Amino acid sequence: MLRALRHAVLAATVFVAIACASPTLPLPPPAVPTIAQSTTDPTKYHLVSTRGAEANAIIVVVNPNPALPLDKRVSGSQADVSGSWDCDVQATRGDVLEITQEFGSTRSTPTNVQVP
Repeated sequence: MLRALRHAVLAATVFVAIACASPTLPLPPPAVPTIAQSTTDPTKYHLVSTRGAEANAIIVVVNPNPALPLDKRVSGSQADVSGSWDCDVQATRGDVLEITQEFGSTRSTPTNVQVP
């Protein structure tokens, strides 16, 4: 009986070690948000996503347009517990925004969205 218990504990330990060592699923890119031009600033757009990200993920929006100053190219937000988020970005019509989400030490591939 003691021998069977030892084997069971050893098997459980090996199973847990293998489960911890297996790779996790990649973080999916965030869903495409809706984009609307700001009513108060014509150089800004407002992005809104409802349940389009992981809960509490950090959302990073990059506008690589070289005409923008470097400090205006990055924006972001944090998703709420349902994965919803919104933020304002500096952009002009036709710019392509790269949107990623980060959760823990994992970053998604980007969702690319063109500003209408």
